[in-house]
Amino acid sequence: MKQSELFRRYFWLVDLIYRNDGITRDEINRCWSQSRLNDNKENEIPERTFHRHKVAIKELFDIDIVCDRHGEKTYRIANRKALSHDSVMELLINTFAVNNILSECKDLKCRILFESIPSGQQFLMPIIEAMRNGTVLDISYQSFRMDTAAQHEVEPYCLKIYKQRWYLLGRRRDRDVMRIFALDRIKGIGQTDKTFFLPDSFDAKNYFENTIGIIVEDNCPPQTITICASNGQQNYIRSLPLHFTQQEYETRADCAKFSIFAQPNYDLIQELLRYGEDVSVLSPKWFRDKFREITNKMCNNYSEE
Repeated sequence: MKQSELFRRYFWLVDLIYRNDGITRDEINRCWSQSRLNDNKENEIPERTFHRHKVAIKELFDIDIVCDRHGEKTYRIANRKALSHDSVMELLINTFAVNNILSECKDLKCRILFESIPSGQQFLMPIIEAMRNGTVLDISYQSFRMDTAAQHEVEPYCLKIYKQRWYLLGRRRDRDVMRIFALDRIKGIGQTDKTFFLPDSFDAKNYFENTIGIIVEDNCPPQTITICASNGQQNYIRSLPLHFTQQEYETRADCAKFSIFAQPNYDLIQELLRYGEDVSVLSPKWFRDKFREITNKMCNNYSEE
């Protein structure tokens, strides 16, 4: 069996058990008998095959499928809580789950629409390999502010997705500074024979902890920012928090007030502006004044000549 087909089976099994959080072998077999991944039209997953799948899933993805022998034997994910906080594994599971659904519902394929991700995915594997091997990359990069591409020697530290775009965080060796590179603006990548060691103190999650988006400003300490949301937008902010520190500290019939502790950076400004008149910044005062300045300029853009 091809490796890609095995991976699809692994993630089918993980997704099935993860969604049910307790499922018997009979139920697994019933779902398998109806799956389009079941090319041989088997009535069940043989016990030895099921065991091999469990071992492979544990070794490859550190997902532990265990059997609860109390009452009716059921299978579940042992480290389910940790898995729900692992954004990379969650992305993989969701991606494979959707792919499996599309495989089983090909007649609905044209009725399930996805947001496109700009070009740049072809650079993911070279970057990941360089991260794994500690290899310096030679990157040809053209930002939106430049007319031509420039060459940079970069130590790749981590990758991050934000608003449907892939970004690379790396250290530019010529300036000894950390920089963000959008993969869709990379013109080319070359492997060098130079190596680097990732600092023991570096933690990707901690690096972006105080930010919204991908911009970490050196001279912009995190602080408490409060906003007021109304006209139903408070429900969207509740369901999809701006930041993990978000707290709702006042609730009224027509609005709600929230606080976050984060850098008041460009990405946060853009995120709040998209709510228009339904979200207003309350504090700090200088940040509120900044939004007043921005909205005044916006009004000027629409003033009649």
